[in-house]
Amino acid sequence: MKIINLLIFIFSISPAYAEIYKCIENGNTSYQQTQCKQTGTEFIPAKDISTKQQEAAVEKLSTDLEANAEKKKIQKEADDKERLLRAQENNADASYENAKAIRAQAEATARQTDALENNNNYLRDQPYFYPLRPVVKPLPSHPIEKPLPARPVPKLSPRKN
Repeated sequence: MKIINLLIFIFSISPAYAEIYKCIENGNTSYQQTQCKQTGTEFIPAKDISTKQQEAAVEKLSTDLEANAEKKKIQKEADDKERLLRAQENNADASYENAKAIRAQAEATARQTDALENNNNYLRDQPYFYPLRPVVKPLPSHPIEKPLPARPVPKLSPRKN
């Protein structure tokens, strides 16, 4: 079982080689894996590039990566500045709203104070009047209809010495 799995693994990762044909028909060039009907040749792609080309590619890649990193750095700084400005703007808006709320509360307190003073002055200037209903004392919760008779006090006899 292990040998079969090993063989399947080896054959699955082995590179696949196929023949490629370059065909020219009516002035159009096409590439296909079957032979051409009219004119065409077998196309063999280049396997590798020279060391000079590899070094040039590495150098171009490194300069591109540096330029990309620099662009990202500049973009990040710009985003940070914008975020900071928005935060300051939000703080200013919040401070303004807080100040408006405090002012509104102070005005409401002043109106309430004025109303209470006006009410006190009005009551002070009015003559005293008696209530329309008489004040009634509350009745006891369990009224006693008939009082209990008093106990007779025993008579003490004089002492004899």
